[in-house]
Amino acid sequence: MKLACDLSVTSARHHAPAPSWRAPWASPLSGTAPGLVLDFAADAYGTGNSAGSFASVVSFTRASDATRTDPAGALQVVGPDVARFDHDPVGLGRQGLLLEGARTNLFVQSAAPADQTITVNAVTHVLSFYGTGTVTLSGVHSATVSGAGTYPVRTELTFVPTAGDLTVSLAGQVQFPQLEEGDASSSHVPTGAAATARAEDVATVPLGSWFDPGQGTLVFSGWLIGAAANDRIIEIDSGVTSDRLSILWNSSLGKPQFQVWESGAVQAAVAPGGASVGFGAPFRVAVGYAANDFAISLNGSDAVTDSTGLLPSGLTTLRLGRSVWGAQGLMLAESVVCYPVRLSDAELKALSA
Repeated sequence: MKLACDLSVTSARHHAPAPSWRAPWASPLSGTAPGLVLDFAADAYGTGNSAGSFASVVSFTRASDATRTDPAGALQVVGPDVARFDHDPVGLGRQGLLLEGARTNLFVQSAAPADQTITVNAVTHVLSFYGTGTVTLSGVHSATVSGAGTYPVRTELTFVPTAGDLTVSLAGQVQFPQLEEGDASSSHVPTGAAATARAEDVATVPLGSWFDPGQGTLVFSGWLIGAAANDRIIEIDSGVTSDRLSILWNSSLGKPQFQVWESGAVQAAVAPGGASVGFGAPFRVAVGYAANDFAISLNGSDAVTDSTGLLPSGLTTLRLGRSVWGAQGLMLAESVVCYPVRLSDAELKALSA
């Protein structure tokens, strides 16, 4: 995934040759060098003229263990505050940075699963497991689900139970079962004798000299595993919601939308053309911004523009996959790249293709 922000402030700088380390992320039409590179799939990072490590550029925290698919294609537990660079369990290639909101696995003893009764709320839940066995639900919800295969093939069932006791009965090979509130299954949360929570992933980048507050271009590439309305993909804000640039999930359209807020008032809300984007489907979105000049392009579509609106002031932080107050879905980020200039609509289209 790539997020591009053009941060140059003069035409000479916009078209200056990129330092060698960031040349692969130069914009395709003008050759503009990025000010920030976060390429999680390629494991390449940097700001301005300096390349660095992930930890030198991104502030990352998570207050619990979590799981990822490791380079050998196996499910691996990593400790608190360890970023999860997920891999394709079949092809084994590095896919990017896994970012998820907090979830709780209600199914206990997940490593050695057995029949059990779980108290649930009357909200959407998702059951997931690996293996070829059968899971039967009874009590406050009735269903029978047959497994489609062993890891990495994951079988899922989304349902809304009545509040109360849900009985879960297992037969055959059922591996790593998980029952959680939500519309889509998150990464596996191993449990012992009690339900176990995974904390949210929090990844931020402080704005620096690479960021131009008067103009810019953002390009995001990756995919959503699941998201609710207005869950964030990328947000640049002042530490409060009243002043922000947001690429967020528009659940009605089934695609990202670009919103700009200044002093608590919406300045622009631009949705791209083209087809909707399904969960789990890779996409790339490019947005450009300057005062009275906003645009968005998705997957190579013609840019949709808005020619009125102020820019927010006092911006301090770029957030990956969540808002300042925590609107966060389930996301796999391939890369983020930032340029300090509002690139042309034609270039937005090329960057999102």
